[in-house]
Amino acid sequence: MSTISTSLNVATKPAVSQTPEAGNQAASAVTAVPTNTGNSSTAAYQVNLRSLRIDSAGQTYDQSGAVSATPVSSAWWENKDTDHFSYLLEKNATSTITTAGRFNGLATGLVERLRISGTEVKQAYIATSVEAGASSKAVAEAGEVSLNDLRDRPDQSLGLKVKLASGHTVALSIKSNANGLSVEASSDTELSETDSKALDKLAAGLEAAAQSYFADQRINLNALSGFDTSVVSSLELNIKAGDRQLDFKIDQSHHQLKLTSPDGVVDIDVSHDNPGLRGDATQRNKAIQQFLGQVDNAAKRGNADEGLVAQYKEAFSAVQKINTNDDDSAAGYLLPAKTPAFWDNSAGSLLTGLADFNAKITGVTTTPNPARLQESDYFNFQTSQKTTQEGHLTSGKISQNLESSLSAAFHLELKSGRKPVLGEDKNSQNYRYIKVDDHESSKLDLGFEKNQLSSARLEKNHDRNLSVSRYEFGKLLDTKNFPDKQTIVTDLTQSAGRDDTASEQALRRQHIIAALSGKIFLDN
Repeated sequence: MSTISTSLNVATKPAVSQTPEAGNQAASAVTAVPTNTGNSSTAAYQVNLRSLRIDSAGQTYDQSGAVSATPVSSAWWENKDTDHFSYLLEKNATSTITTAGRFNGLATGLVERLRISGTEVKQAYIATSVEAGASSKAVAEAGEVSLNDLRDRPDQSLGLKVKLASGHTVALSIKSNANGLSVEASSDTELSETDSKALDKLAAGLEAAAQSYFADQRINLNALSGFDTSVVSSLELNIKAGDRQLDFKIDQSHHQLKLTSPDGVVDIDVSHDNPGLRGDATQRNKAIQQFLGQVDNAAKRGNADEGLVAQYKEAFSAVQKINTNDDDSAAGYLLPAKTPAFWDNSAGSLLTGLADFNAKITGVTTTPNPARLQESDYFNFQTSQKTTQEGHLTSGKISQNLESSLSAAFHLELKSGRKPVLGEDKNSQNYRYIKVDDHESSKLDLGFEKNQLSSARLEKNHDRNLSVSRYEFGKLLDTKNFPDKQTIVTDLTQSAGRDDTASEQALRRQHIIAALSGKIFLDN
């Protein structure tokens, strides 16, 4: 049996039509669909009448013949409204199967509602379970309990905080769980038409990023990064999907991306303090491949989790490529690419061509050997680039420093590369315990005189150590260490003589470039 009650809020010049219910919806409400009136400050509505429904599984009786209190499903709205956005919220909550589908259209719809309503939007659709014949108060109380649980402990969530160039802030939040959907939006000022257009574009990019992450955990930040910096100065994005989370921040000097999962954490911070020293697209792509090869080698040497390394590689590529349009006039280009006054374009191939960064992988630490709990398995890898410049007018110096460190430990079978199955029984205690401790650096110093490359010095160091302990039936057989330490210096400092001809100076520059082009990268 169903108990049906209807209500109708009439807007300007309504045209009433019956809207069919989609599937076995837990509830519905009066929906007003905005129609285009040609005036953004006023709106006419086509009102679709739908019903608030409490579905019962049928009455049952106890042994005394009285009607038993059978739970029924009911719907509760935080703020009952008749707008199209509320209808979309209900539709996504009740008829959408995939997580990505539940969030479809909500970010863009939320920006639209914020533009119409002013400075705040709060709405939630909650499916509750109450006793048959429960009062509206009981339904509301159950709904509020479920809403608090949804907002405090969502299964999936999407958040965006935007700082406008005017100094004002706008925040959007969408949260989801099995019981429903909750949305919030706020602005500390009413949005101008220019602000609204910029936010519309960001909302579309937000949905694209969320769809990729919810569907297959892919990182799609391109749609978010190309914003108009004359309107938007910074943004912060947070996406949660179960036990995985993506946090992304971008402003005019930094891009920060953090990925958290059961496998570990990937944390990448890219700086744009020296945008004029970035290379073109070809040079950047080659450099990215160099760094990806470096992490592949570290992962192999440190026996890293393949999924975590794959996340790192995708994240590193994504963050290095955003806002790297070679056309400096593009709206999404955060900073003008101004090179130092003393810069010599021929020296570009000596640098990596990438923006400075600090990138980390922190794997989950485990203790797989119950007989020796002091033997932990872990994988920690960090790599960075830092570029500095000094000087003025036609003479100066540029230094670029690359560093990496690897700290890892893991268990392997004695005669294979497989993980051993370790237990407290001595018969299972046949294995190798391997520890890796590596440090590498590469520093390039470039000198410039009269706007020409005049000197270059490259120093590369590595200090690696591999320790292997072998156990048979729980007894230590031996521990062997394999150290590897090396320093290589290439110094091509050549002071120009007073009588040097232009051709002699050009040959000197060509010699430096030929000797050191592409050599700054750490050895893979």
